[in-house]
Amino acid sequence: MAVQCHQGCTLHGVCNEELGRCDCPRTRAGAACEVQLTGEPLKQRCKSMGFSGISSCTSEKNTCPNNCLRRGTCVAGFCLCQPGFFGNDCGLSMVPAGPNGTRTPVVLSDRGYTPRAAGPRVYIYDLPPELTTWRNDDRLDRWTTRHFLEMLTATGARVGDPAAADWFYLPVRLRSSSDGHVLRRALEYVQAAQPWFNATGGKDHFVLAVGDMGRLESERGPLSANVTFVSHWGLYRSKAEQLQSPHWRASHRNATDIVLPVYLTLRKLQKFGILGSRHHPKFATVAPPDVRERNGPLFWFAGRVCQDSSPPRTDVWPNCPKAMGYSAMTRQAVYFHHWNRTGFAVLRGDKQYAKHMLTAKFCFGPMGGGHGQRQFQAALAGCVPVVIGDGVLEAWEPYLDWNDFGVRVAEADIPRLHTILGAIGPEEYARKVRSLRCAAQHMAFSSVTGAYMGESGRFDAFETLLAVLAARARHPDTPPELLRQADPPPAGGLRCVGAGDLAACPRPWA
Repeated sequence: MAVQCHQGCTLHGVCNEELGRCDCPRTRAGAACEVQLTGEPLKQRCKSMGFSGISSCTSEKNTCPNNCLRRGTCVAGFCLCQPGFFGNDCGLSMVPAGPNGTRTPVVLSDRGYTPRAAGPRVYIYDLPPELTTWRNDDRLDRWTTRHFLEMLTATGARVGDPAAADWFYLPVRLRSSSDGHVLRRALEYVQAAQPWFNATGGKDHFVLAVGDMGRLESERGPLSANVTFVSHWGLYRSKAEQLQSPHWRASHRNATDIVLPVYLTLRKLQKFGILGSRHHPKFATVAPPDVRERNGPLFWFAGRVCQDSSPPRTDVWPNCPKAMGYSAMTRQAVYFHHWNRTGFAVLRGDKQYAKHMLTAKFCFGPMGGGHGQRQFQAALAGCVPVVIGDGVLEAWEPYLDWNDFGVRVAEADIPRLHTILGAIGPEEYARKVRSLRCAAQHMAFSSVTGAYMGESGRFDAFETLLAVLAARARHPDTPPELLRQADPPPAGGLRCVGAGDLAACPRPWA
């Protein structure tokens, strides 16, 4: 039911009528936002939100989620909603529902919005702005969280009534270890303000953690123990003792967490030549002649080997003694054993990076200081990815098997890498390439970047995440490794094997 805010709230602020909370722009304070902040008080608030000064804090360059859905004005990143609307994008309003006319929150009530039939039904917590829209996103290098927040409405996965939800999403930005306190505060807030977290102990709640170390760098205290972390880092077995580094402790929890592909911006896709992907149905006829054939290296990698960018040694192991933990020593080992092997290009830099990724047969996608992104570059470009990381799940595992379209190599087998790749015959390689055409769609964020493989976007990374969440909601007690069998999709789902035509790529789950 609707709850009134302090009188006068909507003159300068937004009334969350679901909770009776008055939210203010960064420049205002008070029970009804009646206090205009200036000088030192404003400077201190801006500093606490990550801004260097008042000018950047109040700049209109700070953008708003969904551009306030044309129901409000964007004020330096804060949606000042029209009276009657609320939410960090002004997407909510209270309307009568049910036979007794109880008012409940509804998404886009005046625009005929209908939640998607396939689910999931996701309730987005409207957290206080100091935990969300007040924070500085100007220098944010990973926009996955913002894009996902906006896509929940665009795809019909969002619901306004928490009683109708399968999942509860906490829209906090988790990019680095310094953001962990924000998650803790958000969990404490929802635990105190609404009943949904306490009802399940957080088992139907999730967050996106896009930092290098996932759950490990974002978790503060026991409140998030049952929360699902959607992150890029799938380390489930500790390497801390082996590598003598605490940040290689296990982070991913197989029973709850989900590994998401890394979002590559359009700028990166263009820089790495991925916009000319081999997956595109017209690649064979419109690609430049020098990249049409796979006549490049058998195995290719270009990038940093030692963490400090110093040249790795080839005569002694360890060959990067100043940073033993970087990449879990996999980049270093590949370089040490194969730096001068015929058919292998293991380089610290490559002026023909884009060309070689399109023409090589196998591309190494290693870890870095935590998760890597080169395996996704390779998959999207059409180069069969080689992944090496004991105890580390890749994106969408165990729902998808990377050996169907790539090559997973044990760390102990790095000296034999040339033998392993050499044993993959033409038929098996062709099968992997066909499977990769399908798998790549699940790694792409086509709904944000647009299509570059001739794909529709119906199977992109965001849609795949929603499909996994929907299937888990239908089978809450099923272990992740058994979910495909418990919730079989049409036409093979994420198996991808033999899916040579992008248009025929199976939907993950119905």
